[in-house]
Amino acid sequence: MRYVLILFAAPLLAQPLTLEQAREMALANHPLIASLDFSAKAAAETPKQILSLLSPQFSAGLTGSVADDSTRFAYQGLSSPLLISRLGSGVQLSQLLSDSGRTRLLALSASTRADAQKEIVKSIRLQILISVDRAYYSILRARSLTRVAEQTVQARQLIVDQVEALTRSQLRSTLDLSFARVNLSDSQILLTRSRNELDSAEAELTAALGMRDRPAFQIEDRPANENLPPEAEPLVERALKERPELRQLALELQSATQLLDAEKKLSKPTVSFLGTAGVMPLARGSFPNRYGAAGVAVSVPIFNGKLFESRQTEVSLRMRALEKQRDHSSNQIARDVRTAFLNARTSFERLRLTQELLTQSRLSLDLAQSRYDLGLGSIVELSQAQLNQTSAEVASAGARYEYQILRSVLRFQLGEGGL
Repeated sequence: MRYVLILFAAPLLAQPLTLEQAREMALANHPLIASLDFSAKAAAETPKQILSLLSPQFSAGLTGSVADDSTRFAYQGLSSPLLISRLGSGVQLSQLLSDSGRTRLLALSASTRADAQKEIVKSIRLQILISVDRAYYSILRARSLTRVAEQTVQARQLIVDQVEALTRSQLRSTLDLSFARVNLSDSQILLTRSRNELDSAEAELTAALGMRDRPAFQIEDRPANENLPPEAEPLVERALKERPELRQLALELQSATQLLDAEKKLSKPTVSFLGTAGVMPLARGSFPNRYGAAGVAVSVPIFNGKLFESRQTEVSLRMRALEKQRDHSSNQIARDVRTAFLNARTSFERLRLTQELLTQSRLSLDLAQSRYDLGLGSIVELSQAQLNQTSAEVASAGARYEYQILRSVLRFQLGEGGL
């Protein structure tokens, strides 16, 4: 099924790929989601297996033996001490009449535990979605940085050509040419680094989509969502209600409570009905050729070395461990939501600051270039202005996508697909 989905998705990857399409592909293709989903479905079968003990247990069989006449068995080996040649067949019926509700409590506990497994699937789905978002926006950021680096290389190559011409005319010193070449090499390093970041981001998106071979992505850009809640505390309350990890722990604690109730029933009597009937076609002499019996069995535990008490204590201690784990997870989630909110808000403020920085750096570069052309400024002043502009362009190019990544992190911390 996974390969069929990939085949249908392959033509889509040749077209522009939106973030929504990438998320849908990841949820459909990722093997980890499928694996946990199968595990959750397998856990849902456990209650049925437990409840089967409440149904009539009906079986049939055939047995035979050959022995010397008028002999008895002196060593334990067969169920009867009288050795006779016989062939018999029959049926047996058993029915649990009462175990004080322990079997139903065990089935209920297993059912609740299966529901907890479903919350694990939801948690992994959220982690896959945040991986898709992060890789998607990382590709856009890397492409933006690559464009900035390419433009910077072209601009600095032009300056190197101009300074070389002026140096040959002895209008500029070789020091100016050396500075210009250093700046060009620096921009080339930036281009190499940004291209490597782009390749790495595409590889991350391929893995997040649940694929092995990397197709040719055509990532679509999208406007930045600039809306953020004013405060973090309402988000913390929402996360404590929505995060699947906390719901999983709550269900596991509920399952443990049901299991403890079931363990307390171990000391109660167990009542079962037993019945059997059959024929013996080779019976000889005084032995009848058919048989049948029925009865009720009552089992009452008296002493077992405090086994039941120990089992109840074990479940109680596991319940306390789950309670403490739930408290710890709640504290961590509250911290993570507040941190994610602060990071997203700071990144949003950084959008405006980086744009102002870019405007000022461009103005500074224009002035430094004019002063250098007029012979009023040095190559050091021009080089510093170029470095400032490059840094501002890099910061501005990455700020918007960094903000989108941090918004996705906040969305994940809230345990939901949207903010």
